[in-house]
Amino acid sequence: MLTEQQKRVEQPMPAPTSRYRLPGLQDARARAYLTQRELAEQSGVATSTVARIEQGYPASLITARKLADALGVTLRELREAPKDE
Repeated sequence: MLTEQQKRVEQPMPAPTSRYRLPGLQDARARAYLTQRELAEQSGVATSTVARIEQGYPASLITARKLADALGVTLRELREAPKDE
């Protein structure tokens, strides 16, 4: 018979399937003086994916993390809508 701890250890970790809207992506990209293509190359994400996310489509957690890392910002910053200046 397995203990509760053994049962937890044997269960696989769920995939990071969370989906995030990133309304701050375009603003962060513009502040970094990058084109969509340049950001895609630096992050390892397809250019079409960058374009779709900027149009409001959600991104996976893995993709969001790649974009944030390439831009040198946090996920929180990308998830916040840009503030009017």
